[in-house]
Amino acid sequence: MMRPKRLLIAALIVAMTGISEAAKLTPPTNFPDQPPVGKLLKPTHLPKAFSKKLENGMEVLVIANHEIPYVSVGWYLLTGAKVDPPQKAGLADTTASLLKQGTTEHSPDQFTELLELYAISFSSGAGHETSYVHVGTMNRHLDRAVQMMAEAIRRPIFDKNEFRRYIQQVLTDLAVAEKEGSYLASREFERRIYGNHYLARPSEGTTETIKKIKHDDLAAFHKKNYLPNQSLLIFSGAVTNQLAVELAEKYFGDWKRGSPVQIPKTEFPKLNQTTIFLVDRPDATQTQIRIGLLGFTRNHPAYITSQVFNQIFGSGFSSRLNKRVRIKEGLTYGIWGSFSAGKQPGRLNIGTYTQNQQTAKTLRIILEEIERMRTDPPNTEELGDAQSYLIGRFGLSMETPQAVAGKVFELKFYDLPDDYFDTYLDQIVKVDAEGISGFAKAKIDSNKLVIVLVGKAQDFEDHLKDIAPVIKVNQEQTVPQE
Repeated sequence: MMRPKRLLIAALIVAMTGISEAAKLTPPTNFPDQPPVGKLLKPTHLPKAFSKKLENGMEVLVIANHEIPYVSVGWYLLTGAKVDPPQKAGLADTTASLLKQGTTEHSPDQFTELLELYAISFSSGAGHETSYVHVGTMNRHLDRAVQMMAEAIRRPIFDKNEFRRYIQQVLTDLAVAEKEGSYLASREFERRIYGNHYLARPSEGTTETIKKIKHDDLAAFHKKNYLPNQSLLIFSGAVTNQLAVELAEKYFGDWKRGSPVQIPKTEFPKLNQTTIFLVDRPDATQTQIRIGLLGFTRNHPAYITSQVFNQIFGSGFSSRLNKRVRIKEGLTYGIWGSFSAGKQPGRLNIGTYTQNQQTAKTLRIILEEIERMRTDPPNTEELGDAQSYLIGRFGLSMETPQAVAGKVFELKFYDLPDDYFDTYLDQIVKVDAEGISGFAKAKIDSNKLVIVLVGKAQDFEDHLKDIAPVIKVNQEQTVPQE
């Protein structure tokens, strides 16, 4: 007598045999050779934002959308880690991250309890160029949400206990990160690309700079840099223009303007030839590789072409870099390569990792693929796949009120035309194969690349001399310090 388990296995075998036999059946005469493809739908145009500037210089923007009773409010300070003292890198991010940890009206616990009571989301932080505070809530609690946002932005006291706890957590995280080869490679790469520019300093700071930040530094930074005439307040969602302006006036209107901090202009370093910067880690089993050069700003005419270039070259699984280095050669489990762009010039950043013994081979192949982007235009499939992906992703990037607000902020912050996103898809489609090659030739000087290698030097150093000149870097110098 067969056990139930054996009966089940037998039944599965019979079922699978049936499926196999069914698969041999001849399809109907009208069965298509290719799967059906629907027409590409274009997302709606970016809603036009209502704008009003308060007397103190703060600009209020409103993007109304009453589909759901929810409102997203973002406050953007047009400065960030770029005004950090170099020896205290991370100060802007620390200040922004601790805004809700104690105000003149509420203790940290009281502030958190109110957020929970009214179901208000709250987040804050800072990058190199900006600091931000974001709240989200049902529209019936909007007044309370804006009140608490203004309280945190204008009257924080940065609770000392919370400050100490936060600093210790950041130091713990950084201590771990700074021992990783990937971290060291990225830091050294940014130093070589940006030199003494503020973009070479991590916005989150380092263990050395975070240790130098004192509690009083936060209040001083806040007083000096948090100014209404240096900020934008963006409402998006179920709110009227009138209500948004009334709330902005009510909670921010009496805030006095001030004088923004001026940042000295810093020149970027220039290389006369492609150079390898080698950081020796004798205990490393893999080499971290970074390759690139200085790029361009977000409002540069070449930006849209760069997005198509990125997708073909190194941003997707079907990119040339991934197909060659990972799939064909099997030299890595991950590789990327793309141009970034911001308020300041971005960079071409190519990154991967491989076994120490394969470092020189991997480097040569990547350099070949860089040159191939300059000489071998993408084929029809490469170009079509890249454009389809970018068009589809663009639609997803405008699904929520907060995402739409982010697009509006991009227009303002990067000085883009008001119709920029209305014409974005048409411009993506207009990028052709010759345009990609022309972009690569114009923006990538393959004779002036920055190459950073972090790994066990004795395993590959002798194989680098016929690739490019090598400069050895002390591992301790890869973490930016004063």
